[in-house]
Amino acid sequence: MNIRYVSLVLFFSVVVLYSGCSSDSSPSGPNSNVPTFAVTATVLNPQGQKQGGALLTLKNPPFQDPKFSAYTDSSGKATIQAPEGNQTLVAKIGSAFVSEISVTVKPIAAGTIADTLKLVQNTAVKVLVVKASAEQLENVLRVIGYATFDSMQVSSLRDSVRIDSTRALELLKQYTLIFSDCDGGSEDYYPVLSRVIGRYVQQGGKVYGGHYNFYNLEKVWTPYYTKYDNQGISSNDSISIIDVNLQNFLGFSSAKWNSGDSRALSGYEKFSDLPTNSKTYGVIWGTSPSVGVIVENYLGSGKYLWTDYHNQDIKSDPKLVKIVQYFLLTL
Repeated sequence: MNIRYVSLVLFFSVVVLYSGCSSDSSPSGPNSNVPTFAVTATVLNPQGQKQGGALLTLKNPPFQDPKFSAYTDSSGKATIQAPEGNQTLVAKIGSAFVSEISVTVKPIAAGTIADTLKLVQNTAVKVLVVKASAEQLENVLRVIGYATFDSMQVSSLRDSVRIDSTRALELLKQYTLIFSDCDGGSEDYYPVLSRVIGRYVQQGGKVYGGHYNFYNLEKVWTPYYTKYDNQGISSNDSISIIDVNLQNFLGFSSAKWNSGDSRALSGYEKFSDLPTNSKTYGVIWGTSPSVGVIVENYLGSGKYLWTDYHNQDIKSDPKLVKIVQYFLLTL
C-alpha cells in the first residue's frame, strides 16, 4: 500500500471524526437558523419571595438548544433566548409547582424584561398526606404553598393494607408525592404497611417522611437503619448543609435549629448504618463522625427522603422552611 493512499485515508478519517463531534454540539431542528434574543424574567415562590433554583424555559422553542432554558439565581432572575414576537415562558421547580406568562420578545440587543412569574401548585400532580399523631407535615405544606392535597389517617391506611395490600398499593400509586407524618413509634407495629410503601417507592413513588419514619426505612432497606444512639449530642442544634446543590439553592450552608420540641435535634435517633446508595444532604453541626439528619434513600425508580426531626417545629423559621422547600418542590 503506497504512502499517498494511507495519507488520504487518514485525512478523510480525521475529517469525518471532526465533523461528527462538532455536529453533536450544534443546534438541531428545521428552524435552527431562526434569530433569537435575550429575555429576562424573575420567579417568585408561592409566598411571593424571590426563588432561586427555579427552571425558566421557553415554551415550544423553534429548535433544540440549551439556550432556551436556565435556572434562576439567588435573586430569582434568569435570562434565556427566544425568537422575536409573542412567546410563552414557563417556570417550575420539580413537578409540583409551575407558572407561565406571555411576553413579547423585542429584537434588541438590550433584551426584553418579562413580567414576574409566581409559582403556584400544579394540581395535576396529586399529593397525599398520611396524617399521624406526632407530626403535622401538612402545616409545613401550607407554609410552602400547597393549597390542595388529599389526606388520610395512618390508621386507616394501615387497616386498608391489612384487608387488601394490592388494592392499597393501587390507591397510593394515584399520587406522585406522599408526605408521611411521624406516628410516635407506632410505625414499628405495622410492617405490612411499610412494605407496601416500599413497593410504591420501587415503582416510582416519592415519599417525604419525618422522624419515626425510620421504622419504615429499616423494613424496606433491610438491614439498615437499625443502629442508633439517642443519648444526645452537644451541637447547639445547628444544621450543616453538606450538599453543594442544596447550598447553592439556599444561599447558606448552616442554620440554627429553633425547635419547639424540647429534644430539638440533639435528642433524636442517630443512625450509623445508612444504605450504601443513600445521599446525605444535612448533618448536625460539629458531629464526628457526622450525624445525618436529612437523608434520601433510593429504591427502583423512586425515593424516600427522611428527616430526623419533626417538621412542624421549623415552620416559623425561614431558613429551615427553605430547606424543606427544596425537597418538597423537587421531589
